[in-house]
Amino acid sequence: MSIFPNHYAINFYIFRTKEQFGRRILSQVPSIGDILVFKDKRYRVHTLEWCLDEDATNNEYQALINIEMIKQPPIHTM
Repeated sequence: MSIFPNHYAINFYIFRTKEQFGRRILSQVPSIGDILVFKDKRYRVHTLEWCLDEDATNNEYQALINIEMIKQPPIHTM
């Protein structure tokens, strides 16, 4: 098992749903209000939850983070 102490395990959810939308390992954590793009669709970070339990990430990553997102309208270009 590799250890990545400077990375975060991040679970993504759509706001008010329980099913996990995605999971990524990132070196930086998005902030509330940031816009994220998954498969050409835009989402705004709505909530951020840090899980700091010792066993939350099996000691592989610095922390486990759950993020809820709200789908944003597409950007219209002329």
